Amino acid sequence: MVNSSNPQRRSISLPTRLSSTPSFSQIETNLKKLKTLVPFYSSETIQTGFVCLVDLYLSVDGLIGSSQIQQVNLESRNKGLVEAALIGSTGLLDYYSKLMGFLTPMKENVRTLQSALRRKGSSEADRYLSDYVLYRNKAKKSMAKSLGLLDQMEKDSILFLGHGEDHHLSMVVGVLREIMTATISIFRALLLCLFGKMKPTVKYGFSLITKLVSTARPDCDENQEIVNDNDQIDVALHSLHKKFKNKGSTVDEEQIVMEGLLNLDRQIERYEVGLDSLSRRLIQTRVSLLNILVN
Repeated sequence: MVNSSNPQRRSISLPTRLSSTPSFSQIETNLKKLKTLVPFYSSETIQTGFVCLVDLYLSVDGLIGSSQIQQVNLESRNKGLVEAALIGSTGLLDYYSKLMGFLTPMKENVRTLQSALRRKGSSEADRYLSDYVLYRNKAKKSMAKSLGLLDQMEKDSILFLGHGEDHHLSMVVGVLREIMTATISIFRALLLCLFGKMKPTVKYGFSLITKLVSTARPDCDENQEIVNDNDQIDVALHSLHKKFKNKGSTVDEEQIVMEGLLNLDRQIERYEVGLDSLSRRLIQTRVSLLNILVN
């Protein structure tokens, strides 16, 4: 479980005025559904969030392509709204590339360690475990910097707060702003779910690992520090690394680590699929926005 709270994070809220058209009604329903998932505290809620976001971007693309929007007079503030939306979509696409830059090497490291642990009893397994722990520590430092970039993106989104001269365009861009804010929230939750906040040390023993694995998932409180599934894997890995050095690891400990790595591998693959689908919609949204400017 992950606590993706941030003092600067805005909650997902609906624009104050929505059209009564079916498209807007569906968007409102999906936005409310997305709000129930905040703060996307688990892999499952993140996956559901991806599906919901893809549907939302698809709906907004339809609105952007409507005759009312395509015929908007792009003078003064109307043009500024569209350009601000383009900047936001570009930032999300750039960050998508950063996320894939985290996922690809992480999956490779996980699979390399899995393969080494299957060849039990060799010093090679201990070496690969050390390499993986080192990789995780470095990745967490990079993740912290990436979270800072997300915070800046949220601050920059204030550009969306203006209103154009066309009421319909203002409402569409307002909805798009909410969806982009939700996208930033999911990006943040994905990073925290993968890398967590806790810094495990070798002082944690197998008894704590067993307790963590068997503990029920707590409710997510805004100021609560939560240990997620991958934090638990890190604890288990540090403990197993220490046991390898002392030649005292047990089958149960190794099995917990293997199962955790297998689940992490599957989780990464699901994130890759979700991000890929979302990126395609982001690209289409950008194309739709550009079409307004060139028409």
